[in-house]
Amino acid sequence: MASVAGDEPIRDAVDRMMRESLQNPENLRQFLEQAVPDLAGGFDCARARLLDREFPLEDWRRREADLPFEIPYRVGDTEVWALVCVLLEHQSDTDPLIPLRLLLFAVLYWDRQWHEWERLKPPRPPLQLRPVLPIVLYTAPRPWGSNTSLRELLGEPAAFQAFAPDWRPLFWNLSERTPEQLLQTGREWLQALAVVRAQEESADTFERVFRETVRQLTALHGRDQVRWYDLMRVVFTYAAWKRPEPERARLFEAVKAAQDDLAQREEIGKMSEKLGDTLVDIAMAKGRQQGALLTRREDLRALLTKRFGPLPEDLVQRIEGTNDLVRLQTAVEQVLDLKSLEDFQL
Repeated sequence: MASVAGDEPIRDAVDRMMRESLQNPENLRQFLEQAVPDLAGGFDCARARLLDREFPLEDWRRREADLPFEIPYRVGDTEVWALVCVLLEHQSDTDPLIPLRLLLFAVLYWDRQWHEWERLKPPRPPLQLRPVLPIVLYTAPRPWGSNTSLRELLGEPAAFQAFAPDWRPLFWNLSERTPEQLLQTGREWLQALAVVRAQEESADTFERVFRETVRQLTALHGRDQVRWYDLMRVVFTYAAWKRPEPERARLFEAVKAAQDDLAQREEIGKMSEKLGDTLVDIAMAKGRQQGALLTRREDLRALLTKRFGPLPEDLVQRIEGTNDLVRLQTAVEQVLDLKSLEDFQL
């Protein structure tokens, strides 16, 4: 895989675009039809509400869920509606802590409702927590290879595991669909994912899938230009992330030339130019971030060495392996208050 202007910043850009695409009600509906086909017909995605992405914990640590929606849901044949919280975790790499992360978010969501119920004046109705549907959107080209339930995270004694919640998020694995199957769905959001699915294919195969994806999305341009642009942005950015520069330039130019509609050709040309500028900005930001990380690590090592003498090798490696500027800055600020090196936290 070619590295384009630093892997992490472009990964963040792709993740952000994927999240933004699912905030469109039609894209969200198409995903739910695939993930929970037996339930999808009950959701009113046009009225979906995106919640705050962060919930504070008691010790002021924070956990982030990708896309927590509250969506009205039709119950039976009557006009009774219930709110269902759908948690979408866009993961491009396996994370063994996903079951715990999603359970933690669900508990915080329920805790908020509990406190809202307690603030009601008596007589209060019985507390009824809203259901939570946890979904993991996994976009790697290989199957999920880690924990899928909370119990898989539990250690000994095994006899205690029977008392743990049977919490199993729903995993929607992109690897279980071929690019051809995604293109044949007739659903634009899924067609855009064909490019994501083909990320590790040969140059010829990727170009074929890329061209066909853009061709099929062309029909959306006349119906919903904003949605067309958002999905094309995902497709182009993913190609820029996963394909080497010469191949990427050839792809963009070929797709641009293949457009019969002059307006679409101009929009794709502008999109390609804007993406190029974005990649330059990402490269510059990556350089600034690496410089700041290097400075913070050097400051931290120097302060600790001045106070406690030569540092253990494992601590040096831990400092060098930390890529979180906030954590490094917090560690720098705590050095003067340390009584011993054993009290140091990073």
